Amino acid sequence: MKRLSLLLVAAICLLVCANQAQAQLIIRNSGHAELGVNPSSSDLDTVTMLKIFGEIGNNKAGARVTFGDSAHVAIGEYGTTDTDKMWLHGKNGIYITKGTGASNALAYFDPSVSPSFNFNSDVQAQTFLVQSDERYKENIEPVENVLNSLLTLEPVTYQLKSHLNAGRMANAMQQGKDLNEIEANLKYYQNLEKSSGRYGFLAQNVKEVFPQLVHTDENGYMSVDYIGLIPILVQSINELRAELAAVKGEKQDEQGAMMQAPAQSGQDETVAALSEAKLYQNAPNPWSSETVIRYRLPQDVANAMIYIYDMQGSQLKSIPAQGRGESQVTITANDLGAGMYIYALVADGQLIDSKQMILTK
Repeated sequence: MKRLSLLLVAAICLLVCANQAQAQLIIRNSGHAELGVNPSSSDLDTVTMLKIFGEIGNNKAGARVTFGDSAHVAIGEYGTTDTDKMWLHGKNGIYITKGTGASNALAYFDPSVSPSFNFNSDVQAQTFLVQSDERYKENIEPVENVLNSLLTLEPVTYQLKSHLNAGRMANAMQQGKDLNEIEANLKYYQNLEKSSGRYGFLAQNVKEVFPQLVHTDENGYMSVDYIGLIPILVQSINELRAELAAVKGEKQDEQGAMMQAPAQSGQDETVAALSEAKLYQNAPNPWSSETVIRYRLPQDVANAMIYIYDMQGSQLKSIPAQGRGESQVTITANDLGAGMYIYALVADGQLIDSKQMILTK
């Protein structure tokens, strides 16, 4: 009975607000209420407790509820046909809130604050698509020379701070909000803060390197366009591949020059013997503390060394390859910084092979 009374009050309020003279209110024997233009002669369903009918078609579509003195804030079905689509309309924006007070916004779109739809929570979806058709764009220019800039970015791990800080909690208490609800909100955000760490960048650091990827709101808080980093990463890989190809080409030129030099006594035999030599990819790769480089050398090799170069071709280390047959050496990160390196095996003055490795710290 209490629920029916509340339903009647709500229905009467809606009826008073109706702007059409022929609007009617009908209460069915089942307790269902119907409001609108010429309500149906029988229930259209047995679940809905309150039905609001419009003027469109036999299904009475086009009904909507507005709030305030105009249709600037409304819920319902817009248009002049039966679309079976629910519209949520706010002239100056839409807010989704929790708890008490408009300050606890989970999500909102407010053009006076930001041109974007903002979420104060993680967003999960099966696919996230960004409009990128060439026809949307103009002043298109290739991205170039970004590798060195990218290397200055400083990746970090972090945890999110509590959104409901002490200041907001104090304001909520001054406004007379329920203490239990305040504590529940505080616990909710504290649990977020204790969640597993995240990987990312500090917007201030990114702004120094790629200012186009950083957006600042009206309060001075910065956001990073992580998707915008993707073309920069791809171009950096392309630049790195070009550098590696250039270094490898120089090594091959050096080897070719050595092969074309006047043959010395026994040189042909040495080259034939070294054809069985081999240099393997280091493991693990990438590595952070130490890695193992395996190689194979014939027993009659007199001298062999493993050299380590940086990407500019400067020699950083030389390590004797003393083992014969299948053997290996261990490299530690004591004297090297994080980055990409080239290592080469040279036996009896001949370059056997060279490969790349990545050191992370």
